[in-house]
Amino acid sequence: MVDVRIRLLGPVTVRVDDRDVDLGGPTARAVLAVLVLQGTVGAGTAELISSVWGGPGAATRDSVYHYVATLRSALAASGMPACIEARQSRYRLAVAEGVVDWHQFKRLRAEGRRARDAGDPERAAALFTEALRLWTGPPLTDVGDRLAPQRAELAARRLAVVEELAAVEAGRGRADRVVELLDDECTREPGREHLAALLIGALGALGRREEAGAVFHRTRRYVTERLGLDPGRELEAAYRAVLYGEQGRSSVPASAQPVGSSTQAAGAPEWWACGLPRPDRHFSGREDDLRQVLDAMRPGEDPVVCAVSGMGGVGKTALAVQATVRLADQYPDGCVFIDLYGHSDSRPPLTAAEALDRLLRRLGVDGERVPPDEDERVRLYRELLAGRRTLIVLDNARDTRQVLPLVPATTGCGAIVTSRRRLVALDDAGRLSLDTLAAGDAAALFRSIVGTARLTGEADADRLVGEIVEVCARLPLAVRIVAARHRARDRQTLRDLARRLKSTRTTLAELDDGDRSVAASFQLSLDDLPEDVRTAFGLLAVHPGPDFDTFAAAALIGQPYDDACRILDVLVDRHLLVEHADDRYLFHDLIHAFARQHAVPVVPGQRRDVALRALVDGYLSAAERADMAITPHRYRVPLDVRFRPQVLPSGLDDYDTALAWLTTEQANLVDVCRAAGAAGLDVSCWQLAYTLRGHYFLAKLWGPWLATHEVALAAARRCGDTLAEAMITNQLGLAHIEQGHLEVSADFYRRARHLFAQAGDAHGEQTVRANLAWVLFEQRRFEEFLDETEPVYRFYRDAGSQRNMSITLRGIGLAEAELGRSADAVRHLGEALNLFEQLDLRLDVAMTLNCLGESYARCGEHLAAVEAHERAIAASQRCGSAYEQARAHYRLGRLAIDSGQVDRAAEHWAQALAGYQRVGAPQAAEVRAALSELTNR
Repeated sequence: MVDVRIRLLGPVTVRVDDRDVDLGGPTARAVLAVLVLQGTVGAGTAELISSVWGGPGAATRDSVYHYVATLRSALAASGMPACIEARQSRYRLAVAEGVVDWHQFKRLRAEGRRARDAGDPERAAALFTEALRLWTGPPLTDVGDRLAPQRAELAARRLAVVEELAAVEAGRGRADRVVELLDDECTREPGREHLAALLIGALGALGRREEAGAVFHRTRRYVTERLGLDPGRELEAAYRAVLYGEQGRSSVPASAQPVGSSTQAAGAPEWWACGLPRPDRHFSGREDDLRQVLDAMRPGEDPVVCAVSGMGGVGKTALAVQATVRLADQYPDGCVFIDLYGHSDSRPPLTAAEALDRLLRRLGVDGERVPPDEDERVRLYRELLAGRRTLIVLDNARDTRQVLPLVPATTGCGAIVTSRRRLVALDDAGRLSLDTLAAGDAAALFRSIVGTARLTGEADADRLVGEIVEVCARLPLAVRIVAARHRARDRQTLRDLARRLKSTRTTLAELDDGDRSVAASFQLSLDDLPEDVRTAFGLLAVHPGPDFDTFAAAALIGQPYDDACRILDVLVDRHLLVEHADDRYLFHDLIHAFARQHAVPVVPGQRRDVALRALVDGYLSAAERADMAITPHRYRVPLDVRFRPQVLPSGLDDYDTALAWLTTEQANLVDVCRAAGAAGLDVSCWQLAYTLRGHYFLAKLWGPWLATHEVALAAARRCGDTLAEAMITNQLGLAHIEQGHLEVSADFYRRARHLFAQAGDAHGEQTVRANLAWVLFEQRRFEEFLDETEPVYRFYRDAGSQRNMSITLRGIGLAEAELGRSADAVRHLGEALNLFEQLDLRLDVAMTLNCLGESYARCGEHLAAVEAHERAIAASQRCGSAYEQARAHYRLGRLAIDSGQVDRAAEHWAQALAGYQRVGAPQAAEVRAALSELTNR
């Protein structure tokens, strides 16, 4: 077994079997360090560029690819059983946590705390000591000036463990060990009052009062002169204890304490002086979301962070304010709220240095004492928060880089961060992705703003309010704007408002009250996108269906699959897209309307046309591959594909995967077929409909079948393609006969036969002849059916068309069974079954087994009939046909009645009814009647 060790707590190194791996220079080591720190979350290309190179635009994606490839090669050459995975545009280093010193450090710290809390200080001290032994020097020492926030965070975690170990050792009476731990640390960190207090107490216990006084005066001087503050109670109490042998009381008056000092804990804190907006009196619902934030912000040994993300206007700030007020008792030293202007039309985002300046001033530091250097501001900020329980609210953050220096690093403090991005690089943060309001909460918000008096007497008010908030997509900003505008329009009724909003041309215009605008809010997010992602956003809105996957997105935006993954990840991160299932994306309703009105028109018309054609070609190519899996040996037409996809969805050669893909994409395929016809892509339109017929027949999707084929028929006629028109017309006949529309079906078949004759297609003529014969079969004209189908069978046999020959032979067997020719029927059906099994035509196997079961039942072979139908159920499950499964259950119910098993019959018919209802089959009425008759016996 290979022994692997990855170290970050000192130089960045990888050792495999006691040999150092050559990782390359500082940049490569920095890239590796980020991947190790990110763990299973991984890091996207943009995050790597921001962390390693210092910000967007500081390096290219090619730079990231180069260093990732270099690291992969180096790790593989070392024999290390790990790899850098790339999934959905994020890189992850696949290693066990136990091989990384940073993860070992965190584990040992957690175990030490548990031991301490369980009353085992000896074990706690041993574990904390073991954790500290992992450190070989300052963290990430060989990455140059890169990763400053990460280095600061790691160092802060180490110092926290030193502090915890010192406190445990002080409790054990080991004053000499406390001095050993803290002497140098207090010299390096002169403003950390808690450390100084521990050291002063230990020096006093050892009788070294003069040294204790020196530490006190040094710390007091630093806090007073550098920070502009008076020393805290804990520091003074420690020194008084040394001087007088008893704990003194702080002489610092409450009026002299800055915001964030512990004396503010008495009584209600002065929240509003710290910048927090007043809670919104119309705030409605969100109890589950609030509970999640409150749970994440429960103070503990570590500083706690909760990142609340969501689309513009979803109510992130309102939620953060509500949570902050409820957290007042848990953070008695105060709250500081700051708007980072991450997405604002009035000013650019605050830099970290600017934000620190504002935070320091609100924490009581005089302006002239705020250091000019950003690193010094971070140091001062953390010193001010040390030993206190203060809540920081960082609202409207642009990205993680802006936020990291502002997040408290000391025990007892917390931060709530709101952003339109997910801020995945905030390690250990609790996360809440805020959705739109529940329907009832959205209605309550509307009513609260409009006022109950205004709504009194409105006819059907509940229903109309429900419709109004749904048109607003339950987005709080939209609901607030609409409610405020309605309140200001005295003569407008709810019915008038609902009618105005339902006009797609005016919806976004209605969501603008002069001061607030849904479209303007979304525009801020759009403007913040890189140019290629902004263009992709507009192209994705061209998609006519309800949702899409990465395959479809890549076709639309004309990018390789991996680049499409990256772009989708950015849009999801910015809450401009929703990933509602694995690799399934959709637009929020209002964002979709915004995209179509504001983003799509910006894309040149020719580019949009190319995108739609590429999308249609992609779906057509994938649908054909899937159809080849579920309906092999079917006659196919050469596809007119201009933009052939580089890759197709994986697994489409497999029956089950192909069927699952067709099922998932069913609604999209209908909409794409319609869009192709509307855009003049007539050949693609009829070819897509033709390709989908196999799935429609299997799943009995009569609605989509008719919808696509009616559009396809018009497209084929515009093409002037007689053969295409004949094939589509024939398939429309099949769709209607499946639903029992015999006359309509016969009319389509006759037209198709005429068209095939015009096109000189003898095979098509024979196919339609066989299909027309099924109208005779349904009319119980079985002899005429045989007269028509037997010549067709011979034609297929001579042409070597085994699939069509077997289908026709199955029909002949059914007609023979109806005519009482049981032996011929069973023989022909058995021959057809063998051929279908050889051809691996799963649906036809299930259909033929049901035909055999019905034939056996007619000639009184009960056991053989039961066996055939039970085999048909298994075959139906294998091919995915709910219809054939229901058909088998219905026949088994009939057989159960014949043998006196009434309860067994009811079970079968209940399953048959459910199956027929699932596909909307007309046979459901017959089964329902049979069940009713059975119940009334």
